[in-house]
Amino acid sequence: METAPIHNNQQPKQNNSSRQTWKAAREFEAVFTSLMMKSMRKTVFDDGLIEKSLGEKIYTDMLDLEYAKIVSNNASFGLAEQIVKQISQMNYQPGMLAALQNIGNQPWMIDHRMVPGNQTTYDTASLKKRVAHWNEYIDEASSRYTIDRSLISAVIAQESAGNPYAVSHAGAKGLMQIIDSTAQELGVKHIFNPRENIMAGTRYLDRLLKEFDGNETLALASYNAGPAAVKKYNDVPPYKETQNYVARVLSLRDEFTQLEKAQQMPQKEKGE
Repeated sequence: METAPIHNNQQPKQNNSSRQTWKAAREFEAVFTSLMMKSMRKTVFDDGLIEKSLGEKIYTDMLDLEYAKIVSNNASFGLAEQIVKQISQMNYQPGMLAALQNIGNQPWMIDHRMVPGNQTTYDTASLKKRVAHWNEYIDEASSRYTIDRSLISAVIAQESAGNPYAVSHAGAKGLMQIIDSTAQELGVKHIFNPRENIMAGTRYLDRLLKEFDGNETLALASYNAGPAAVKKYNDVPPYKETQNYVARVLSLRDEFTQLEKAQQMPQKEKGE
């Protein structure tokens, strides 16, 4: 008499280490399935008559990933089982587990349709207009954390050029380019939600300003390179990217402030 096969989602009792391994293996299989679904989607003919927005592409990819998780949890291809079997036979399980857990943050996983373009292609006025779309949330964040709204606007302009769906090559996301670990620490549930992203990014900037006694230069350097690098050099780190970043954000902050003052100035004071 043949024994009925065990369904894929039925697993033996596991200790904490085993549960972590299974979880990571399932996540890996979900990523693999998601990539497979993306490849299948590319084979579907697109007549091009209806232009698809970047937002639609983002949510389509999110939907694919959710479908992939459902497939992995309920109708596994057996990939997760094979991964767990291989890891259990190796002496370096923790390293393998860490690699699986970080698979979604690897550079090859970034969809370059969502990587923001070079912000230098926009002049200050254009950047101000793009960022002004989010003024309601910027004002709220500025009021809550007592941070100059022009500074918040400048960070958004430099980080994403006002694109709420921006994703960097390093995996930073949204208007203020928040990495997943920081987003989780700050309690962000929807990282591409403009309000959540701006509030979280401003909260993080406020934390850095307090850590460096209100020094905007060091806070911005930390926002870009991390607090550890700033503390190591007790100054802006000698990284060209970080030095340019700080100079650009402070310059944008000053220019945005001047633009706002000019807009608030009565017409007769403008020489009319």
